[in-house]
Amino acid sequence: MSKMAYRANAMGVITRREIKSTIGSLGIYVAASLAFLVANLFVRSNLKGVTENGLMVMTNPLNYPLFIAVIIGATYLALTSTISVSRERDQGTLEVLFYGPVDSATYILAKFLEQLVAFLGLIVTYIVVFFIISKLTNFGLDSSFFAMAGLSVLLAASTVAFGLFLSTISRSARTSVIVLLLLLAAFLAIDIVAGILNAMSAKDMSATLIYTRVAVDMINRGLKWISPFAYLNRGIVAIGLGSASHVLMSIGASLLYTVVLLALAIHFLSSRGVRR
Repeated sequence: MSKMAYRANAMGVITRREIKSTIGSLGIYVAASLAFLVANLFVRSNLKGVTENGLMVMTNPLNYPLFIAVIIGATYLALTSTISVSRERDQGTLEVLFYGPVDSATYILAKFLEQLVAFLGLIVTYIVVFFIISKLTNFGLDSSFFAMAGLSVLLAASTVAFGLFLSTISRSARTSVIVLLLLLAAFLAIDIVAGILNAMSAKDMSATLIYTRVAVDMINRGLKWISPFAYLNRGIVAIGLGSASHVLMSIGASLLYTVVLLALAIHFLSSRGVRR
């Protein structure tokens, strides 16, 4: 058997082991429940608006609830991948694995594939639940909803790759988790604040707010190259514009981002070794 065949077999074994562990754990079900709960709050808000105002024209009312659910699911998987690698490194499990036909590339790619399979299960569940919500509320599901669901897989891939990268450069599991959560929260917060400030009229803003808006906008522009959420946003905007070329560019950029992070994770795991 060739080296690639050994590597593929080892990758398959690790991936299957991790999938069974994920399915058997309570965490993913809690994350899915939280995602549905938060998404339901936005759906109820839309229903309340219709009830209070009568007939309303609403563009894709279920897209934003799906977006929130996707972020929660992707963040959870990135968190678990980060914890898993850091914990196995701390406990010496990696050292035992690396005595067999397992190397850095095999291990990182297996962890990545397991999380991606888990997210595919989540997104299928999301689609089924939102289809039921659509039937109950008469909120329509159009092509943009399913396009967003497809692009969300790329978000999960890039977010998990980001978590794996952090786990290979951090000194401990606690550090990697804290850094991951802080960075993801910062990416979302700065994007939201930038959106709020840009929506305000310059006439209604003080000089301090104007300078703040410029500074936040510059930071947000820089973070768009390292934030996994920014790549999904580009895809959503491209879908809204109906531009196939921009959608393809968004997909390509997201894939490149994911590949680069995985390559860096493999590199740092190889160079730093399997021990802390």
